Amino acid sequence: MRAPSPLHLPMWPEEMKQRGWSSLDILLISGDDYFDSPTHGIALIGRVLESAGYRVGIIARPDWKNPSSLLRLGVPNLFVGISAGAVDSTLNNYTADLAPRKEDAYAAKGSNPRPNFATAVYCGAAKSAFSNTPIVLGGVEASTRRFAYFDYLGKKIRRSVLVDTRADILVHGNGELTALEIARRLSQNKTLEDIPGTALLSKDKPNGELCELPGFDEIQSDPSLLIRQTSLLERNLGPFKQTTFIQRYQEGYVITHSPSVQTSDQLDRFHELPFLRTPHPSYQNDIPASVPVRWSVIAQRGCPGGCSFCALAYHQGRRVISRSENSILKEIEQLTRQPDFNGTITDIGGPTANAYGIEYRDRNRCENCKRTSCFFPSICDNLKPDQNRYLQLLKTAKALPGIKHLFVASGIRHDLALKNRRFIESIAQEFTGGHLKVAPEHTSPLVLKRMRKPGIESFEQFEELFLNAGRKVRKEQYVVPYFISGFPGCTEKAANDSSRWLQKRNQRLQQVQNFIPLPGTMAAAMYASELDEAGEPLYIPTPKERRRQKELLLGKVKNRKPNRHGRRRT
Repeated sequence: MRAPSPLHLPMWPEEMKQRGWSSLDILLISGDDYFDSPTHGIALIGRVLESAGYRVGIIARPDWKNPSSLLRLGVPNLFVGISAGAVDSTLNNYTADLAPRKEDAYAAKGSNPRPNFATAVYCGAAKSAFSNTPIVLGGVEASTRRFAYFDYLGKKIRRSVLVDTRADILVHGNGELTALEIARRLSQNKTLEDIPGTALLSKDKPNGELCELPGFDEIQSDPSLLIRQTSLLERNLGPFKQTTFIQRYQEGYVITHSPSVQTSDQLDRFHELPFLRTPHPSYQNDIPASVPVRWSVIAQRGCPGGCSFCALAYHQGRRVISRSENSILKEIEQLTRQPDFNGTITDIGGPTANAYGIEYRDRNRCENCKRTSCFFPSICDNLKPDQNRYLQLLKTAKALPGIKHLFVASGIRHDLALKNRRFIESIAQEFTGGHLKVAPEHTSPLVLKRMRKPGIESFEQFEELFLNAGRKVRKEQYVVPYFISGFPGCTEKAANDSSRWLQKRNQRLQQVQNFIPLPGTMAAAMYASELDEAGEPLYIPTPKERRRQKELLLGKVKNRKPNRHGRRRT
C-alpha cells in the first residue's frame, strides 16, 4: 500500500493534469460534497483505492439532469462508483412528517441539490454518460436497499435498488476490501461473481447452500412477509455469520454474499492514510458536516445493539472491529500537528463508543446464535463488556502533548456502561463537556421491547451514577435524554406516560425524533405491515397522532384522556 500524494483527490481536469494523469481508473460519484476525511465514506474509499495504485477522481453532487457533465474527468478505465452519500437521500431531504428539510449538512452553499433516490438517479445519469463502463453501487443507501424494502416517501414496497438500476454490482457493508477486489478483477478482465460484500442480479437461481427470502411479488401482495424477510436477515447478521441470500424478481434473482470481514490491522491501515481533513479547495463555503468531525477519531465499526429502528447493523454488521490503541494515538498525534488545531479532540468513538474493544468468549456460540441483538433483552454473557480498554485509550490519548480537552460525543450505551461503574465515573469527571447525550428512547416497557432497548430503570440508574460522579469533583453535569415519538405500537396512553415521567422530573427534552421507517429495519417492516415481530396486529399512530406524541414529549401540549380503543392508521 503506497501513501497518497498530499493533494485532494481530483475533481477537475486541471488537477488531473497537475498529477500527470491522462485518464482515471476509477470515478467516484457522491451525493455529498467532498471533504477529505476518514469519517467520510467516499473519501475513505477513494484514498484506499489510490493507495493501491489506482488513479481515482471524484464528482460530488453532480448535475444529474445533464449526464454529459459527468464526463468532465473523462471515461474511467475500470468502473464508476456511485454513492448517495453518508445519509439515505430520502432521510436527508425530508423530515419524519415528510416536510422538505431546509438545509443539507453535507452540502456547501451553492451546490447542486441532492435528488430523492439519489443512488438510482445518479446511476441513470452515469449509464447515459458511460454506456460501456461498469457501474458499482455503494454507500448506506445502496446497502440498506439491497433487498425489497418499504419506501416511506411513496408509502409502498419497492424493489431492490439493484433491480431498479440494473447496475453491474452493489457493495454493502464495509466497502474498502470489496472495492479493492472489484478493481483488481476488472483490471484483469475477471468475473465479478462471488465477491464478499456484494450483490448481483442473475437470471438463473444459483446452486449451493443459501437462504431464500420471500420473493418481491409475494411481499408486495402480502406485506406481512416483510416481517419474515427482516427476521431472516437479522438472525444472520451476527458477529460471525456467513450467509448467502437470494430474492426472486421477475427479472431474475438478487444474490447477496456475506459482508467482507476486515481485521483490526486493515482498519488501522485505512485510517492511517494521510487525509488532509479539509473540504476540497474548490468550495467557496464550508461543508457543515465536516466541521464537527474534523477533530474526531473513529475507533471502531459495527454495533451489537440490534435496535429495531436502526439500520446500522444492516450496514456495518453486529461484529465490533476495533482499531489498535497505537493506531488511534498516532492519528491524534497527527491532528495535533495541524496548524489550526486548538487542543480539543471532539470525539473518539463509533456507532456505540463504549463497545470499543469488546470481545467474544466463544466464537462457536456466535456462529450458531439466533439472537437479533447482543444487548437485548439482556447483554449476552458471551460478550466481555468490561470497557476498561476503551477507558485506558481515552486516558492515554488525553495525556498526549498538545491535548487540552478530550470528549466522548458518540453514543454511549447506558446499559453497557452499568457493567463498569469506574467507566461511568471517569466519563463524568474527565470526558464530558457538561452535557452527555444518552438515548433511553422511551419509557413504555412495551414500546421499549419493540425497540429492543432496556427498561427506563437502567437509564435512571445510569443517570444517578453519572451525576453523583460529577458532583464528587464539583462539576455541573447534565444527562440529555433522546426520545423517539410515534413508534409502532406506541399508543396515546404510552405517550402520556412518558410525558408524565418527564413532568415528574421537571425536565424538558431538547431532542425528540418522530419515528422514521428506515429501509431494512424491523421497525419499518412493523410499520408497513401493521404487525409486530410475532405477527400480531399492531397499533400504528396516524400522522396527526405522531405529531401530537412529539409535542407531548416536548412539553408543548398537555396530557389528555386517551381513546380507550385507539385508532389504526388508514
